[in-house]
Amino acid sequence: MTYNHPKLVRRKLLLALYNRYLKDPLEMLSPEDVLSESGIAREDLLANIHYLHDRGLVELMVGYNPPLFAAARITADGIDLIENQFEFNLRFPPEPSELEVNAASIPYLCERLVEEADFSPLDGEKRRTLLRDVQYLRDELSRPVHRWRLYVLESLLDWIDSHFEGIEEGSAVHLPSLCRLRDAIRAQFGSQKM
Repeated sequence: MTYNHPKLVRRKLLLALYNRYLKDPLEMLSPEDVLSESGIAREDLLANIHYLHDRGLVELMVGYNPPLFAAARITADGIDLIENQFEFNLRFPPEPSELEVNAASIPYLCERLVEEADFSPLDGEKRRTLLRDVQYLRDELSRPVHRWRLYVLESLLDWIDSHFEGIEEGSAVHLPSLCRLRDAIRAQFGSQKM
């Protein structure tokens, strides 16, 4: 499966929402409008628009069919980011580095892991700790690829895996993306010089 680089997808989403904002600041775009105006593929939409929402760059109106949103528009922080061309190009470069292109599947796998953790059978303190660990992993992977720390990523993956010790089926059943994510991260670090 080929992946469009998430930073390019997010850049296109922000630019499409920004251009629509300039035409009509009160209008919110439906998912179909966002897809047609940004030119991105449908499978790239959800994880990236929710990431932009989590970062406060996009406002989402969520309807009765989550995780699909009903409407979206850019926030003031998103507008400020785009209008500061240096910062915008730094965070969402028009041409990602070769290192980032090689790591394109990792954010998608991380978002799958987030979804799987949300539906995990754990409850109470174990569930809260699992969700904090997954968020910590997500935050670490949101840094530029050249700043990823293998020892931190490996520790976080081990912590996440440890939540399912003693459960009959183990984490491979409850979090199937965990093994694929671990393999992708190891492959990424194997392809670059430490």
